[in-house]
Amino acid sequence: MGISIGDQLDDVGIEFVRETLVKIVRTPRVTGIEYMALPLLRDLMEPFSDIFKVDNWGNSEAVINPGGKPVVMFAAHIDQLGIIVKDITEDGFLKFEGVGWDPRVVYGMRVRLLTEKGEVKGIVNTLPPHIFKTYKELGEKKLEMRDLTIDVGASNKEEVESLGIKPGVYGVPDYDPCDLFGDYFTSPGLDDGAGVTTILVAQKKIWEHRDELDAEVHIVATIQEEIGLRGAEMMAYRIKPDIAVAVDATFARQPRLPEEFVIKAGKGPVISKGPIYHWEVVNTLEGVAREFKIPYQIEPDYRGRGTDTWAIQVARGGIKTGLVSIPLRNMHSPVEVINLRDVWWGGELLFRFVKRL
Repeated sequence: MGISIGDQLDDVGIEFVRETLVKIVRTPRVTGIEYMALPLLRDLMEPFSDIFKVDNWGNSEAVINPGGKPVVMFAAHIDQLGIIVKDITEDGFLKFEGVGWDPRVVYGMRVRLLTEKGEVKGIVNTLPPHIFKTYKELGEKKLEMRDLTIDVGASNKEEVESLGIKPGVYGVPDYDPCDLFGDYFTSPGLDDGAGVTTILVAQKKIWEHRDELDAEVHIVATIQEEIGLRGAEMMAYRIKPDIAVAVDATFARQPRLPEEFVIKAGKGPVISKGPIYHWEVVNTLEGVAREFKIPYQIEPDYRGRGTDTWAIQVARGGIKTGLVSIPLRNMHSPVEVINLRDVWWGGELLFRFVKRL
């Protein structure tokens, strides 16, 4: 009879996930300024590694058991959605843009602007609903990012500039992480803070059992996933692993989603099946999940999703690649929601996977 990992999860494991995740989501790491997370990543990764290094672009890499075979890479992207200031109006409002946002989600959002002088608080302006009754064309117009502005409380352009705000300044949603009922947790940046925490859970477990390893393991926090999987492409080329597993977020069941979305938060990490996911990797992941009774879910994905897997699979002539995902509600919003147990189970799944190789 196999060991039931699902039954072994305790408050210590949950607290490790929570503490790690809180540190990550409180650190601004917008695509383009991931370097702001480098000191934190060093603190989290270096103690559980034989080698820790950062490349020219800010991809962080921890290596365990160098010289082992096969060479395995676990990758999750450190970058989060954010905004960048484009212009300042004469009356002191900020024009901005961002990648991956639905403007209906950004509408009314609180933001922190990351200037050289320090953080500046702001809010994305909204129109009172009363206005739409008189000016119906405003209510009927499709909301676009270019229509939105940020108010920092300034009266004119000069006051904004005195705060250190100028075109090119980045910003993040201004929302604190928060525990919900049970083991649910909400914060901006869980895509892919949850994935990074998952590979860190795996790293700690692998390090503690490194004498039992055959494989050389690379734990990698990649950059610029949100604008084209760029960090994954860099790292897959340089490391050239024999096997890789990317860890990202996937859509969890929630109100208003079509019935075809069946993945549920709190029911375990998700193993993707489809053409770009190598059958040996998928079968081994599923096999160890069954053997050790780690809760898991299967997500059929015929075309392949826009995750780091997409870039890793075709690097250097082809890499055996898989995808493990953490179920996430309200994706690409300031109120993303996960279940902390899924992260712990995901880390356990990766640990058991690499021990099997």
